[in-house]
Amino acid sequence: MSEGQLFCGEFFSVFVPTGWLSFFGIDSDGKESPKKLHIYKGARTELDIFSRAGITVCYYGESEIFISPKAFYDDVCDIDPFETEGCLWKGYTCKSFGYPYTMLEAQWETGAFQVMILMKNGEHSISLEDSDVRMIIESLKTIN
Repeated sequence: MSEGQLFCGEFFSVFVPTGWLSFFGIDSDGKESPKKLHIYKGARTELDIFSRAGITVCYYGESEIFISPKAFYDDVCDIDPFETEGCLWKGYTCKSFGYPYTMLEAQWETGAFQVMILMKNGEHSISLEDSDVRMIIESLKTIN
């Protein structure tokens, strides 16, 4: 495994490689949410979310309703599903306000994940094929 740290939150854990910054996102009420984590490559502060490429992980518990937002995006193109440690990831590429994303969704017995990969922002870019991005995705685990 590459160098970095394991983030262990209330609902899920994920490996954050060295050179990536992780911080909680906010919910619809503007409050910090333990169910939403931003992981941005090369970011030094939370404000770098506006100028860097990165990943947003959203967790939905088994009692919460998760509806794919696929219909809200432009230029949607399905990608081949793939499996990590017994979990099937489905997804698509799309654009939102002109920004390219790869969107992934996975269901666990205890909930669901939506992973939004902002592939290009300014001069910065990442891809689902990058080893550090794959490491982040493959490390995602729910906490029972």
